[in-house]
Amino acid sequence: MAEPRDLTIYRAAELLRRGELTATALLRSCLERIDAREPLVRAWAALHREEALQHAELLDREAARSRWHGPLHGIPFGIKDIIDVRGMETRNGCEAYPPRPAAADAAAVSRLREAGALLLGKTHTAALAYIDPPPTRNPWHPDHTPGGSSSGSGAAVGDRMCLGALGTQTGGSVLRPAAYNGAVGFKPGHGRIPVAGVLTFSWLLDHVGTFSRAVEDAALLWRLLREEAPVDWQASRDRLPPPVVPRAPLRVWRLRGAFEQQAEPEMREAFERACRQLARAGVALVEQPLPAGFEAIQAVHHTISSVEAATVHRDRFRAAPAGFPPLVTKLLAGAQGVSGVEYVAALRERHRLRLAFHAAMAGLDAALLPTTPGPAPDLSTTGNAAFNRPWSLCGVPTLTLPIGLSGEGLPLGLQLVGVDGGEDALLGIGAWCESQLPFPHAPA
Repeated sequence: MAEPRDLTIYRAAELLRRGELTATALLRSCLERIDAREPLVRAWAALHREEALQHAELLDREAARSRWHGPLHGIPFGIKDIIDVRGMETRNGCEAYPPRPAAADAAAVSRLREAGALLLGKTHTAALAYIDPPPTRNPWHPDHTPGGSSSGSGAAVGDRMCLGALGTQTGGSVLRPAAYNGAVGFKPGHGRIPVAGVLTFSWLLDHVGTFSRAVEDAALLWRLLREEAPVDWQASRDRLPPPVVPRAPLRVWRLRGAFEQQAEPEMREAFERACRQLARAGVALVEQPLPAGFEAIQAVHHTISSVEAATVHRDRFRAAPAGFPPLVTKLLAGAQGVSGVEYVAALRERHRLRLAFHAAMAGLDAALLPTTPGPAPDLSTTGNAAFNRPWSLCGVPTLTLPIGLSGEGLPLGLQLVGVDGGEDALLGIGAWCESQLPFPHAPA
């Protein structure tokens, strides 16, 4: 068998239930990878090694008595450090907010814990989940960014340090680091995974999302974490829920316009190859113009997110401005000059763009575009989220999966976009696309 850390969540869970793997062996495999790679990658803000080992030993004793805690029994996870985990400090990646011991789990973390997950520690985040680069490096090439703001979660999963992780997205903070690190990233629709216990950046745009190495894992996590009717695993703790059923899409909207114009040559080539492969497999790639006014979507996103972030952090920013890093400072200071009229106008425009997008999606199974304009850039930035912000603004589900490597050996991602309430359909389509576009590589 390959190293346990190389398994997907679903496959590891199957081996655990068959007695061919223990939670302790899986965790130790992950810890070996962390010990070897963390000095270079710097994915973890805090590692709770001993607590995780004790928990793994307990879970193994329970498994020996055929007592299963849920589908994630013994699976190691990382948690972005703006998400509360009981007994761990939340740092938010920012000196303006001193480390704070969390008294309770965030809602999403509570569901992971109840399903048997091993919570290995907190992963680095860009300060306050914005874009100031954190210390994390890209595991595929340490001179490049892992993306942000869920930097550590993306790097930890992409580098086989853990099998899954939680992140958040207001603009592109799940999809972008997932793509840059060769992982699968999934952001459901707005409000579909509860955000209680997560640091707020924007009430209207914040999403909780997941990192994994396969779409079937993203589907399993979605079924456990979703706000409405999560899977009832408690009635059959010894059995895994059935895996997602791949579903071949019939008609997919290939988004062009600014997305194609801004894509770098390597990204365009990889995306073209993926589109040709999907077309050969029978997918009809539909080309139609973007909705009127779609070019303004980036400015609308910026107005809403900056004003809401400035409101969240107003008191702390006034009292201790020196504790905020440069790009957060620029954002919060700039938002002070946005009028209420401008903010309300942006809200109205968001509503119009949401309606226009859903109208354009009538009769289509999904929309398709690159996840990022190109491979991960250097460490001075967390990358460009322009290809992700529209779907955070519209609050619709999105999924990224890896489709190849750049000339420097950096991962490239393909992004699928669905409609309100379309998470299950999108994950089925993603699982099918994954089968057509295999990506077996891992960083050295």
